[in-house]
Amino acid sequence: MLLSASPLDDPATRRAYLEAALAAWDSEALLEAVVYAHRLFGWRETVTVAVTRNLVYWLREQGYLWPRLPQNALLRFWQLCTEERPPLSPRPIRKNSSQYAWWRGLRRFWDTLRWGGVELPRLEMPPKPRYALIRPYFSDAEFARLVEGARSHPEGRLRRLGVAVLYLLGEAGVWPRELFALRLEDFQPAARVLRVRGEKARSVPLSKEATEALKAYLEDRESVAGLAPLPSPYLLLRMTPKKGGLGRPLNRDTLKGLLERALEMGGLEHPRPTGALRWRAVRRYLQQGLSPQEVARRTGVASVLSLKD
Repeated sequence: MLLSASPLDDPATRRAYLEAALAAWDSEALLEAVVYAHRLFGWRETVTVAVTRNLVYWLREQGYLWPRLPQNALLRFWQLCTEERPPLSPRPIRKNSSQYAWWRGLRRFWDTLRWGGVELPRLEMPPKPRYALIRPYFSDAEFARLVEGARSHPEGRLRRLGVAVLYLLGEAGVWPRELFALRLEDFQPAARVLRVRGEKARSVPLSKEATEALKAYLEDRESVAGLAPLPSPYLLLRMTPKKGGLGRPLNRDTLKGLLERALEMGGLEHPRPTGALRWRAVRRYLQQGLSPQEVARRTGVASVLSLKD
């Protein structure tokens, strides 16, 4: 929800407000603008807030005046953050994913100033870190072995649940927390579409195989849901009475057990199977010829590079 009676509401006052904040290196005023812009455009604000706080502090400590900044100011700040440490943090930004998030946060801060109508100095921006497609992912052959492993589960209901979950994670690109929030009406078998709820709400087209896997699971779900005193609205339910969980919504522990069993039955090992399944979905979409922007939209990933990058 946007703040009421804010100078950021009106383009006529927004620029003056931001220019005054930059002239004084007022981090609180600039953070207010960052949060406002992120909520307005639906950006994720957490890392941008940290970047803004560190950058403004560093620029003030260097004695720089806005807008008379050295052309390499952002490069120097980036070098400090990645080779030593951010000025307000005890540790350097070393992980590839963290560097990408900070680079993106730096761009978002600049985007916020541009949105505010501020005239920006011509500064060199650090090069974009490239990490997305070197993430570990399951190959098509490994995914097929996982699906066969799930189909080999000794309990029939868990076979169909496991296969459905694998297709949602490894083909549709649904995240675990999104998986747990799915409602029965979110699956539209006739249209072969899944509606994903949450922070990155979206509609995802399903393959024929994924649709058939979900339809097969729904037959088991109907019998299990009928045992509960009140019908559950959630799409994915626990299929065994272990710890009184029969008919209750799928949770992280159940998902972990399903994936561990599928890995075991498929003769595979992986320390982070949910991440590998997600990046398998990303690569699959790219191989189908979708643009990186569309792939990011379908999977909820912050940003995606093309396979040629």
